[in-house]
Amino acid sequence: MMRAAAALSIALAGTLPAAAVTAVPAVAETGTPAPSPSPSLAAADVSASTSSSPVPTTTPSPADSSPSSPADASPAPAAPLISDAGLAEAVRRDLGMTLAEFNAAGALARRAADAAPSLRALPGYVGISLDGGKISVEGDGPELRARVAELNRAELNRAELNSAAELNPAELNPAAELNQAGRAVFVLAAPAAAAAVPSAAELLASSTQQLLEAYVREVGAAGLQAVTYTSGHFVIRTGGTTTAQSVPASGSLPASGLDVQPAAIPGAKPKMSAAEFVARYANVALEQGSRISTEQDVFGGQGYIIDGRTVCSAGFGAFGPAGEPLVLTAGHCAADGEAKQAEIEDPAGAPAAGGAGSGAASGVLGTFGFSQFGGPGNSKMAADGSNVGTDIAVLQGIRSGVDLQPAVTRWDNPADPGPTSVKIVGTVAPFPGQPVCRSGRSLGWSCGTVDSVGKWVIAGPNSLPPDYDNDLRALSGFDSTTVKSRPGDSGGPWISGNFAVGMHTGAESDGGVQTRAIATTLEDAAGRIPGGVQLQLFLTKPTLTADAHGTVMAGEPITGHIDAGPASVVAPNSKVRITVQGQKTGRPLDVPVDASGNWQFPAPSSAGRFKFSAETVNGFSRSGAVSLSVDVSRLAAPAITSPADSQADGPALTPIDTIEGTGEAGRTVRLSGDFTGTGLVAADGRWSINVADQPVFGKVSVTAVLTAPGEVDSRPATGSFTVIPPAPAVSSIRDGSHLRQEEPPSGISGTAVDGADVRVSVDGVPVGSAQAGSADAEAGGAGARAALQARIPRDLAGGARWSVPFPAGLAAGAHTLTVTQAIDAVASRPAEVAFTVDAAPVSAGTPDEPPAVQPPGTSVQQPAAQQPAGPAQQPVAQQPGAPAHVPIPPSDAAATAGGTAPDAASSGNADQLASTGAGGLLPVAGLGAGALLLGAAFVAFGRRRTVR
Repeated sequence: MMRAAAALSIALAGTLPAAAVTAVPAVAETGTPAPSPSPSLAAADVSASTSSSPVPTTTPSPADSSPSSPADASPAPAAPLISDAGLAEAVRRDLGMTLAEFNAAGALARRAADAAPSLRALPGYVGISLDGGKISVEGDGPELRARVAELNRAELNRAELNSAAELNPAELNPAAELNQAGRAVFVLAAPAAAAAVPSAAELLASSTQQLLEAYVREVGAAGLQAVTYTSGHFVIRTGGTTTAQSVPASGSLPASGLDVQPAAIPGAKPKMSAAEFVARYANVALEQGSRISTEQDVFGGQGYIIDGRTVCSAGFGAFGPAGEPLVLTAGHCAADGEAKQAEIEDPAGAPAAGGAGSGAASGVLGTFGFSQFGGPGNSKMAADGSNVGTDIAVLQGIRSGVDLQPAVTRWDNPADPGPTSVKIVGTVAPFPGQPVCRSGRSLGWSCGTVDSVGKWVIAGPNSLPPDYDNDLRALSGFDSTTVKSRPGDSGGPWISGNFAVGMHTGAESDGGVQTRAIATTLEDAAGRIPGGVQLQLFLTKPTLTADAHGTVMAGEPITGHIDAGPASVVAPNSKVRITVQGQKTGRPLDVPVDASGNWQFPAPSSAGRFKFSAETVNGFSRSGAVSLSVDVSRLAAPAITSPADSQADGPALTPIDTIEGTGEAGRTVRLSGDFTGTGLVAADGRWSINVADQPVFGKVSVTAVLTAPGEVDSRPATGSFTVIPPAPAVSSIRDGSHLRQEEPPSGISGTAVDGADVRVSVDGVPVGSAQAGSADAEAGGAGARAALQARIPRDLAGGARWSVPFPAGLAAGAHTLTVTQAIDAVASRPAEVAFTVDAAPVSAGTPDEPPAVQPPGTSVQQPAAQQPAGPAQQPVAQQPGAPAHVPIPPSDAAATAGGTAPDAASSGNADQLASTGAGGLLPVAGLGAGALLLGAAFVAFGRRRTVR
């Protein structure tokens, strides 16, 4: 009998190995383990006893593809919500995929699930799976080929890659053509062989006390943080507490998050939501503060203790038919309906967090409601196999103060799982080859791929040895040989990307080594719950787009967006619920959200300030409301026609003299931004505003609005331009100047536009850069710079000073200095200055080394270093006892030396002295002559003394 059951299990699963599979029941609630023959397939709950035989916590070997438990990996710090390095590493390690690829696989599975119903009904359909980033549809037949081609056309249109005509079913019937060039997302594969208008607000809040009393009376106190007054209006600030309540009046959906629905009196129903209350007041806004910490947040994958005896893992948060919060988990954890109460296990004591056995109970979670393990009523498999069921249980009556999260913990930070948890945005059916991850309180986080999908037969709690075949339960599920688990992980979530796939049921073992993990399919299981359930979904709050964040024209769309992050996509079928501030009657407006997260609704026809609250909703899931407002104008936005917007690769502009455009005749156009000014729209609908006196350079932006007395300004029109700044000025070196090599200037300086990035090069080699107007370049300070700037014409460089050091060791000869300035990375044309470095003159000698003799008739040019220095001037011949003649050093100005060389034998008489070579420099000649005469007198006097 057992062999027959095992054979049935293999046949239903489709891909089980040929080896016999024996099933054993779940661990008994007394903690006494039942015999466990090998191999075994068992439901994976675990005793909650902390006896001497705790749940094994052996760390998998490095070759094991399962994720590390806390024993072999240190907890990762909380990562940013969108860029989650820890999750990326786990997915890379376990699946060999990037985080983007993992999220894309989840989205691909979602598209496969959406397409499956239409494919399943067609003749020739066999199955569907994920393979290499494609959706593989197994089967054949003209109708199936046409449907696959239709699905691919929709995919290509959605991605805007090709036109619909490129995938004409008549042209692409063969599978080889359907898969051409790898463009098709759906690949047809042959089956395997043999195998509302707002009304005026009628209420005005007058004091915080009056508003507080009204709010508590009409809405309730739970979740309320503050009632305050600021900036001319009142603010009701709510937090994040959640309580289970019935549907509010008027049939609107029950609230959660920001729009809490508590009763002021126990057992009483609130009269309205927070958003509806605020909508009645013209001077009250609704805000959400930092979330008030509830007693406990519960994530998918956390453990719970059943009647103090056994432990399972929570699956997914959900809502019942009336919007009451629920937790979905494994049906076999309910012990065929005998389980009563579930308590939250302290995550710090769970094996996934490094604990042994089970953690302490930290508060009531809820009570068991509906459960099913196997066929209806927990029935065992019928003799004809017709009552294949599921494995699901519902925890209801969730304790007030427990905040169920639409997310799955990864066990990288058990004390604070929220920042790195994986957010859930929908469900998806399992497919072979699909990347999946599982979370549970025993092993923690484990990833792999789906191997097969089918029907599974597992031993029920009443199974008896030796074959355990007297209580076999059949269920729809899937398996993975790469995902790992341990006892106690039962009920935990299986996900693909941000989509829920199933809940953990059990594992197959061979000789004590796990060979595969098994999960029940969530979509099938949830459909068996009486009255149905809705999965709790992660939603972000709506925001206005940049175009709508300010002013819109009456009747035109008010546009907004919902971000997906930190999830990969926005939850499908989400809506934005609009509640108009001041609207007394009528239901809120639900606006659809497209696949990209965009939404819109028409602005009212009346002009003025339009206030409303917006909240993302998806069934009973809510994001929490946010207060938004726009100005509605009856004036059409003007247009800027000249200059035309600068394109990324287009030409830049020279300084702008006028800004021109079109608008409604007789209205006034007002400019703001980098240019300011006003102008009247002419009768022909054109306007022009002169801005020649406003030199602005770099990346320039200007905004134009239409104005009229008594009217709200129009929606703005914005133009963006790239304007080339003028060339900077160089003041320290003049064009054509000569510089002395032995005494170069200390720096190169000039003026530029204040704040510009100035770059200096010599002969094409960069020698320095500076910011115009910086402290080290501006000796006069900011006040002096501002005054100078005002005097600089717009076609000049600007009035802010800049300087860089003069390059050391510059060779003698001609050079070119090039200077540019850049504003917002927009560079000016270069300013070029040519200069010459003159070589240093030859040394005039030392007392021990007489200077060189200059030949008659030669000249010396000073300080032109590029010309060879001429011979030095010949000194006067010395007589014994006569004083030495000190040559006069050359002047900085050029001078010509001339005269006759002195005779070596000439006497010291004045008429025999050598020429000074002074040329036409009369003052110098006079001084020289006087010195020579005085010298001659000294010589004559000395001679006379010698003779005497």
